[in-house]
Amino acid sequence: MTPAAPTATWRRVCEEYFSHLIEDLEQGVESEVESRVTAAMEAAVRGAVIDAIGESRRALAEELNQAVRRLRQTKDAEELYSVLLDVTAAFAEQAAVFSIHENQARAERMRRPAQVRAADGVASASLPPLAFPVSQAAAFSTVLDTRDPVVAMSTPAEVSPAVVGLFGHKPDERVYLFPLAAGGTVAGIFYAATRVQAPLLEMLTEVAGLRLQGLTEVPAVAAVAAAAAIPAPAPPPQLVTISGPVPAKPDVAPVSARENHQPRQHKEWWDLSRQEQQLHLAAQRFARVLVAEMRLATAEQFRAGRAAGNIYGALKQPIEEARQKFREKHMNVSPTMVDYLHLEMVRSLADDDPNKLGPEYPGPLV
Repeated sequence: MTPAAPTATWRRVCEEYFSHLIEDLEQGVESEVESRVTAAMEAAVRGAVIDAIGESRRALAEELNQAVRRLRQTKDAEELYSVLLDVTAAFAEQAAVFSIHENQARAERMRRPAQVRAADGVASASLPPLAFPVSQAAAFSTVLDTRDPVVAMSTPAEVSPAVVGLFGHKPDERVYLFPLAAGGTVAGIFYAATRVQAPLLEMLTEVAGLRLQGLTEVPAVAAVAAAAAIPAPAPPPQLVTISGPVPAKPDVAPVSARENHQPRQHKEWWDLSRQEQQLHLAAQRFARVLVAEMRLATAEQFRAGRAAGNIYGALKQPIEEARQKFREKHMNVSPTMVDYLHLEMVRSLADDDPNKLGPEYPGPLV
């Protein structure tokens, strides 16, 4: 073999080695570049998403602030209904505002899809006129009884045949009803369907209810001032009954001495000061919330206890916790306070039959 042969072999080996080395380097560079580009793109996307979320939150907060401001600035109920329907347009495709008077629901304002309006030839958002007895719609009756939002199916039995026909509901549609709670009563109902954002609507309807209460209280204050110089007629029945005795329940343990430590005073509603009336209304609302939460959190135990006629035995712990909360928050704030928690449990849990609470139920706090 000539001396040139080893040299040629060495060159070939070197070329192959460097060729493989260059390929490995190219692959490594491509992989590193791809990784860095991907990371940069992901970081950019995350940043854009975060910015978009932040901007959406700011926009939503501003929209809600403007909505609340508009509701609080309304001058009368008619304007309130119109504004409420307007500010909820982004949170429900179909909606209606119903006023409630003497167990009659009357549509004050409504929003329906264009195709539904075109189908019946009605273009106005507040027409056609619609009124029906609340007894024809189980969902409406439930809102009035519980003063809580209700989710129901869009059947004639739940929302009335008139509402189903007006909105063109299908039987499997879900509808939402929110109370417009003015003081101790439900003065109206906000009805929503299709792409409903329930938490936002609940907040706005609570604001509308408070505003409606303020609008109804202004004439009352003026009437009191005007009647100061003349003999006042006998006051009409009020929203809150304080003096009525609780139906007797056999075999109920007596109230313990520690729960009756503060002397109670009997006063009629119209004998209470404005501040005391507000305390009673707040206690009523607090009791309704406690009982509603208890019923939702212990649905199975509640049904079993009611079927057995021993609700307290099935829900002893949550009932005692609710009694303790109500005692601490409301019972000691006024000597005229009433155990609204007991009344609400009798009404909402026991269907107005105290015996269903069971023989171990300790009775009202006073």
